[in-house]
Amino acid sequence: MNKENEQVTENNINDAYKSQQKVSMMTIISELPNLVALTVMTVLSGSVIMALDTFESFANVLQGSITHRLSKKMQGDASFKYDYGMGKIDAFGSLISASILFLGLAAILAVSINSLISPSSPSDLLFLAIIIKVINVAIDILLLYKQQKVVKQNDSPMVRSAFIFLKKDLITDLVVLVTVAVAYIFRAFPLIVYFEPIVCILCVIYVAFLNVKQIRNAASNLLDKTLDEETQMQIINCVTKIWAEIDDFKGVRTRRSSNTIFIDLLVTFEDETKYSEILKTYEKFEKSIKELLPDSVTSIVIGE
Repeated sequence: MNKENEQVTENNINDAYKSQQKVSMMTIISELPNLVALTVMTVLSGSVIMALDTFESFANVLQGSITHRLSKKMQGDASFKYDYGMGKIDAFGSLISASILFLGLAAILAVSINSLISPSSPSDLLFLAIIIKVINVAIDILLLYKQQKVVKQNDSPMVRSAFIFLKKDLITDLVVLVTVAVAYIFRAFPLIVYFEPIVCILCVIYVAFLNVKQIRNAASNLLDKTLDEETQMQIINCVTKIWAEIDDFKGVRTRRSSNTIFIDLLVTFEDETKYSEILKTYEKFEKSIKELLPDSVTSIVIGE
């Protein structure tokens, strides 16, 4: 039964990573023509908000490529329960995409400030930008819906990061759509020249705030962390349930890597103890741990 449960879990994880690859590929395919269109629109219109959107599109292509590559690798390694490095690879991919986006935000912020100092009137071409943004918002909603399904299958740092990225894209595209529409409709008013740069700066601050949070989470997941004292005491309580079946208790080693908690129980058994009895003891301990910590991997180490 235990092996069957592990097989089901492994299949679910594999399915989640397959779904993630599909969503990532959809993101790449939809963003590439969008990136070209936004680049042309930015050059022709000189709009700072469109410049921000162009870099956002580039970041989406990059994020989708990294997520697709990592999800494909992690799908192949999903069966290796003790591959501690997979959680770090997951977090590292999230850290790379977030760091690159930060560099672009700094550049867009500089352009926005310069536009406030030397403003220019909105271009009539912004009408075409409105059409592009309506299409972008529709695609964002579809991708976010599909990504949410993947999160329910496997809420890993990489999958969660992709969800946050798409959520941020939807909010940003809605803001850009409204901003471009307002700038186009009221382009004859003198003060409208300051509208786009101000909104762009506010967007940069918002995206940067989300990005800092993403970088912190990714950096935290790159480090192995000890469990809190309360959880450790609960694990010790699980040990007491098998106390009569072991000869001597040497201790418990615990560590957290990404979303997974690894627990090693160090014990000894009487020399005449059969393997089948040791296996039953392990399964009893593992069951009590799983009830406490579903995302855990347990093992019994016999000896010192």
